[in-house]
Amino acid sequence: MSWWKPRRVEDVILYPGSQEVEEYVYTPGLHGLELAKALKEGKILGMKCGDKIIVPPLTFCPDHVEGELVEITGKWRVTLYTVIYEDLEGNRLPEPEILALIRPDGATGGLIHRVKAEPDKIYPGMPVEPVFKPAEERTGSITDILYFTPKE
Repeated sequence: MSWWKPRRVEDVILYPGSQEVEEYVYTPGLHGLELAKALKEGKILGMKCGDKIIVPPLTFCPDHVEGELVEITGKWRVTLYTVIYEDLEGNRLPEPEILALIRPDGATGGLIHRVKAEPDKIYPGMPVEPVFKPAEERTGSITDILYFTPKE
């Protein structure tokens, strides 16, 4: 197994044949497992790596041997977003969906998630906060966060 991940499309290596996707099992690693536990508790974790924080936490710190898991308690902000008006078949949605890259202040990376806001009111830099499912419905998945909502 290789840990190498291409950063550019031209670096992708194609292998002939097919892969049985149904047989593939994703393992989140130790930090991913801790993130899942935290989500179940209504918390979001990042990894402190030297003087920076990486969200979501990586298995290994790219600059140091290992990083330290930390709870993200600061402000979250919309970095980039898109408004979706149609489903995959081209049918108009009852109400637009907003997907955004949401990053905590002072961190690198971020989460791609839904934002529940008026499409004409959202903007880059907008402060938002996560809204979690009720505790009894959480399963330890990123979907435990229902959406992010504007923070006044």
